[in-house]
Amino acid sequence: MNRHPLFAALFCCLCAGSALAQTSKQSDIVRLCNRVAEIKELPMKGDRGIDAAYDAIVAAGETIVPCLIDKIVDTRPMRDPRCPPFSDHTTIGDVAYFVLLDITKLNFIELLPEKIQTKIKNEGAYAYHDYMARKGARRQLQLKVQKWWRQKQI
Repeated sequence: MNRHPLFAALFCCLCAGSALAQTSKQSDIVRLCNRVAEIKELPMKGDRGIDAAYDAIVAAGETIVPCLIDKIVDTRPMRDPRCPPFSDHTTIGDVAYFVLLDITKLNFIELLPEKIQTKIKNEGAYAYHDYMARKGARRQLQLKVQKWWRQKQI
C-alpha cells in the first residue's frame, strides 16, 4: 500500500517532465521558424550549404510546417532572397511560403487561384507578387495551405 503514493508521485513527475519537454520543443520550433527573416539566399533545388538559416529551417522538416503556414500572413518586408530578386516587396510571409514549398514538395502554384496560376505561367513570379498585394490574398492562401496540410496529415 505504501507504493501507491510513490507511483503516483513518480507518474506526476514523468507527466510534468513530458509537458516541459513538449513546451521546450515548441519554443525551439518557433525560434527556428522566426529565422525565416534571416534567410539571405534561397538555394536552387534545395541545395544545402548556401544559407545557414534556410538549412536549419529545412532540416526541421515537417515539424516546422505549421509555423511556416502561420507566417504566410506576415507582411513585414525583407530582402528578396531569390536569385535574381523578383520583387522589392518581398515579405517574411512570402519567404515562409517558399521554404514551406521546399519542405513539402508542394507545387508553387498548386494552391493559388486558377486565374493566378494562368498569370504565373505567362508573367512568372511577378504575377504571384501582384496577387499577394491584393487585400485578403495572403489569408486566402494561408487557409488553402492549412486545409491542404490537414488533409495530408490524415
